[in-house]
Amino acid sequence: MNFQPISSGHAVTDRLSSRDSLGYQIRVGTNQKLVIRMDGPEEADFDLYVKHGEDVSRWNYDFKRITQHADEELTIGPTQEGNYFILVHAHRGGGDFSLSADILYEEVVLLPGQQVAGEIEAGKEARYFRISIDQGQRLILDLNGPLEADFDLYLRYGQRPTNVQYDQRSYSGGSKEKITVEATQGGDYYVMVYSYRGKGRFTLWVGSGRKPSLLIITSKDNLENKYGSAVFLRIEEDIKAYAQSVGTMGQEALTVYVDEAGSLLPYDLDPVDPQDASAIKDLLDQLDRKLHSDHFLIVGGHEIIPFHVIPNPCGDDGDTVVYSDNPYASRDLDLLIPERALTRLPDDAATDGVFFVALLEQVARRAQGQSTQTFGLSAKVWEGASNRVYRELGSSGAVRLSPPVTNSEIRRDWIDNKEYYYFNLHGSEETKNWYGQEGSRYPVSFCPDNLDNVSVENAVVCCEACYGANIVDKRADGALALTFLEKKAACFVGSTKIAYGPSEPPCTDADLIVIKFFNRVIEGLSFGEAFLRAKEDFARESIRMKGYLDKTDEKTLLEFVIFADPSARMEASS
Repeated sequence: MNFQPISSGHAVTDRLSSRDSLGYQIRVGTNQKLVIRMDGPEEADFDLYVKHGEDVSRWNYDFKRITQHADEELTIGPTQEGNYFILVHAHRGGGDFSLSADILYEEVVLLPGQQVAGEIEAGKEARYFRISIDQGQRLILDLNGPLEADFDLYLRYGQRPTNVQYDQRSYSGGSKEKITVEATQGGDYYVMVYSYRGKGRFTLWVGSGRKPSLLIITSKDNLENKYGSAVFLRIEEDIKAYAQSVGTMGQEALTVYVDEAGSLLPYDLDPVDPQDASAIKDLLDQLDRKLHSDHFLIVGGHEIIPFHVIPNPCGDDGDTVVYSDNPYASRDLDLLIPERALTRLPDDAATDGVFFVALLEQVARRAQGQSTQTFGLSAKVWEGASNRVYRELGSSGAVRLSPPVTNSEIRRDWIDNKEYYYFNLHGSEETKNWYGQEGSRYPVSFCPDNLDNVSVENAVVCCEACYGANIVDKRADGALALTFLEKKAACFVGSTKIAYGPSEPPCTDADLIVIKFFNRVIEGLSFGEAFLRAKEDFARESIRMKGYLDKTDEKTLLEFVIFADPSARMEASS
């Protein structure tokens, strides 16, 4: 017998003669409810038989509905995933009939601290969950869905939410949503994950009680071995002061040493080798499942908590590997698209701790906007693309170009006391300078000395130069990224290796990721969240333009890193 496919919510009409049968099938997911309805001729007697996973007959079935009439209804649930085969049999009489199969969604019961995976198979579909919780608890819902879809999150006390009836909802245009209830009512809360657009798999995490807003990750052994006990104690005090400053904002910060048993004892976890990036990521994954923090901060550079060293997706373009924090920011094996708002506060190569202590003391003061002024500097060959990026900062002017501008010609008033700095220059793995270009000329455009007697305090700096964020084995005066941080910039975004970008719009690669980051910071997101969203936005737009992520897209996602307090943000200027 041929079993005709049918879809949920659509009735089919057909005709049967007495003692004849017709077959249908419908695909259903797990934890759903399947309601099959048949309306047949008034004087006839039609019966329903249903089988999961294989052809159904009057002798081989899982469910049946037999009365003395031709109108039948059969409810199955919760369902298993797969095809349900339906047989309509005319036991007596014949005539026209209609058959419909509606898929309803059973509520999956969740417990606080649990993460569940689910799938939505089409736009405008929903999945439902129920959470029983005591009064006065803190309830946290965290949804992560597919990059190319738009999934929304709804919550309602006492009954299922809908798109118009809910207590809280989270919708952002993407599939990463979050809802927090500070003090619950006692009883059942109902959750709906709804696809506004698209399909795919998702995870939903449920937490209750207090959770840290910020998880600080560092290595006690590596800090002590590099700086000695006395300086380490100073660094430890500064980390505590920073955590307390987070507390003054009504949040909570926890510090974990990846290699200290006592630090990990409250979480029933074992210490790991602080030189093993993969082991640190595994530990971070376990901590995340237990704590599910909003923000994550790596304290220390490559010597303290190592970058992941990943084969270059572009082959050997001058780099054989890429230094990346993306694996730390990812909750799964897909390292390109991060899921954690994670940043790093690096130290430098010096062993006296002067740079690092000053940096930690600065971030404890929290970032504030200071002006609405900007500065941009670009290699002349990239003038068109750079001006397109610079416009995102709301500047009415254009970027300055090198040449003619060189480092010796940069005036103090051009760069003093700005809020946003944008650089699209050449960089080098060996030198501390950034370079312009016109034809075969590559003049020095910007160097650490340009920041002498200049205030960049609390500024956001984005650099597209190759190796702009390369800090491995560098002192504070030997890498401009560290120099900006030493001068109290709030945030530095750049590439650890060779970066890509066009000379003219449309913007791709480095240009595009910087645009997306500027957009999210100006929107008011924290630096960690802005960087996370910027990479999501970058991937989404790259896929929209080309249909996939090419190798330079992949390298861009991996090599761009951020040095900042992840929970700080640029406040509106007064």
